Amino acid sequence: MNDKLNTRKMLRFRLALMALLLWSIGVGGHAQTTAKKPTATKAAASKTATSKASQSKKSTAAATDDTTNKKKKTVVVKKTTVIMPNKPSASPTLSSLKETVADTTQTSGQSAEAPDKESTATEATTEAAAPALATAQTATCGYLSNPPLPYMPVKLDVLFIGNSFSIDTSTALPEIFNSVGISNVNVYVLYKGGCSMRQHYEYYKSGEAVYELWQYNINGGKKIETACSIRDVMRREAYDVVVFQQYSLESGDYSSYEPYLSRIIQAYNITKLSPRTTFAFNQTWAYSSKHKNISKYGTPLAMYRKICDSVRKMKAISGIDVIIPCGTAVQNARSVAALVTENEFTRDNQHIDLYMGRYLLACTFFESIIAPCIGRNIRNDITIYGKQGTTNMVNSQNRHILQNCARLAVANNFEVSEFAGQ
Repeated sequence: MNDKLNTRKMLRFRLALMALLLWSIGVGGHAQTTAKKPTATKAAASKTATSKASQSKKSTAAATDDTTNKKKKTVVVKKTTVIMPNKPSASPTLSSLKETVADTTQTSGQSAEAPDKESTATEATTEAAAPALATAQTATCGYLSNPPLPYMPVKLDVLFIGNSFSIDTSTALPEIFNSVGISNVNVYVLYKGGCSMRQHYEYYKSGEAVYELWQYNINGGKKIETACSIRDVMRREAYDVVVFQQYSLESGDYSSYEPYLSRIIQAYNITKLSPRTTFAFNQTWAYSSKHKNISKYGTPLAMYRKICDSVRKMKAISGIDVIIPCGTAVQNARSVAALVTENEFTRDNQHIDLYMGRYLLACTFFESIIAPCIGRNIRNDITIYGKQGTTNMVNSQNRHILQNCARLAVANNFEVSEFAGQ
């Protein structure tokens, strides 16, 4: 009995011992397997990294191709911007465009030695467009910063540097001042017949007293000096506004404006008394079809369009943004059957008609300069101007139409309006 019990115990002991051995073997193997796993993991990680790198290269290549395509599109856009700078405020410089093209080429993985055809074409287009870019840059800001017209000044003094067309523009102003009740405005006209901007510049340099000085205010118009110099008159008053004007026959030729206009402005700026002056420009009108020199332009309408082109260019390049559009006002009036005169609103095929014509110009000057400063409306004017019984007299029947022709010209300086007769 005891022997059987002992045998069973021994058997159990051996089984337990074998289980322990088997368990030991299992733990050891597991430890060895675990110890080997990092190496395998590293290999797997390396393989994964290689795979990812390969995928990354493919993605990068795809992205590069996509970027290249996008950059090429960008180059095309730059080309369009160079040819047609639609936004003057963002006009690019030639150097910046070259840098953009160069950066785009490098980003696209193209070498400078072997640029693609599109990049080459773009750079060539940029070179060809350099003059246009220079014009666009000048047009963006001009060579001067023109301050706005003064608002509600105690007194408004205006200097008109011009010729007989300036006298025509100003003569009817006292009638309007009296009708509307404006007593604090003085318009001074520095007059020399047929004087161009080149001649004004030369007379400033020489200091010759070749001008007459006229004054227009609520008391009327009068010659206050018979011989004075432009230099002397420039420093006589603290002018709020200075108005320039070109000789009528040269008004449609912009090459006759510069460099004389810019030099006259420089001369004024070193001579002036006023701490701030607004510069304005009087747009002259086209001659009648009977004028002996109309052949220079062909027709009155062609002359008017050339004048508009020149004044528009002057505005862009100089920065003088206050335009007195007398030429457009006259074209508006010429388009109205009820206002037709013998010589197309002129008295000698060149100078403006004495009554309706001069009143029309005065209304245009008033709406461009006086009304914005003083806060008065030309509609308040009830002037009767001219000789009774004459066809060119300003009266209650035609005054409203003439005022409309002026106001429409101020609303659009360079276009004849379809509403002129209303």
